Amino acid sequence: MSDNIIIRKANESDLEEILTLINSPEADNGTAMETRDANTIYQSILGDPNYFQIVASSESGIVAIVTLVIIMQMTHEGATTAYVTDLIVSQSCTEKAAIISDLMQNAKELAEEYGCYKILFQNDYHHDMIESSSRELGLKKGAASFLLPS
Repeated sequence: MSDNIIIRKANESDLEEILTLINSPEADNGTAMETRDANTIYQSILGDPNYFQIVASSESGIVAIVTLVIIMQMTHEGATTAYVTDLIVSQSCTEKAAIISDLMQNAKELAEEYGCYKILFQNDYHHDMIESSSRELGLKKGAASFLLPS
């Protein structure tokens, strides 16, 4: 675990700090969601038992976030899949690789807790560090993903 960093599930009081992180130039090109709309979406996320926002929090506040969704499936005898996305780390953070590793470890443990047989990582940021952390966690690279044209 990184020094002075706590990895935890997000709670209601984290929304403003999460929005600040999401609206930073390194994420979504600094595009901002209206707070009212964000609050509606965030309340829906917090109310879904299969949807998690996991944050890395320091004394100064939230420095990183990742989203984990548990997907129920009919295949693999009803086993679940973990979908991990939207990993964002503050530009000012000096321990990016360690924090990414910690967040991914937490996501892996949560996926295991939910009986997931597979973890899918899809992220628009920090590709090299995610790949490195995945190898460190003993995960094997699987199939490619494809994006819809925008």
